[in-house]
Amino acid sequence: MKKIAMLLVTASAIGMLTGCGIPEEEHNMIVQNLENEHAAEVDKLNAEIASQKDLVDNEKKKVRSMRVELDDATERITSLQQKSAETAKTLASEKSKTAGLESDLKTANSRLASAEERAAEAEAAYSTLDAEHQELARRFEMYRKNMSALSAPAAPAKSTAPAAMAEEPDMMSAPKTDAEKASSLLDMMGTM
Repeated sequence: MKKIAMLLVTASAIGMLTGCGIPEEEHNMIVQNLENEHAAEVDKLNAEIASQKDLVDNEKKKVRSMRVELDDATERITSLQQKSAETAKTLASEKSKTAGLESDLKTANSRLASAEERAAEAEAAYSTLDAEHQELARRFEMYRKNMSALSAPAAPAKSTAPAAMAEEPDMMSAPKTDAEKASSLLDMMGTM
């Protein structure tokens, strides 16, 4: 097949060179048509190249703007990662502070409970002492009334009673606390 094609091409080339059978005007017209078709194809291809060049330029602009956006996004991501790391550190420090504060709160609550317990005990002791004091005050008042009743009918007894009373505290050792004073008064009342 190649040989036949080569022979045809060679025969047509020889025929053209020798001008066998084709007049020059036809030949020029064919050449002109071929040149016009070629020019049309070149114009068409140039227009397509220009449109492709515009597309390439637009794509390049898009790529540049996307790179700028990508760089901005990368910077924002880096910034957010740093902030996230700082926030994590702050959170860890706050958690440790919270744990310390919770421990302090437990200690304070324990101390408060202990203080409330001691206060309740002190109130109970105060109530007991107050009741004892009231009882002693009542008895002392009764003692005083009894003493004044004993000393009122007899005038000479008055002079001897205070002397006896003045002697008795000297004989006994002086009481040191209110409870001891009260019990010594009661003892004195019982001996009369």
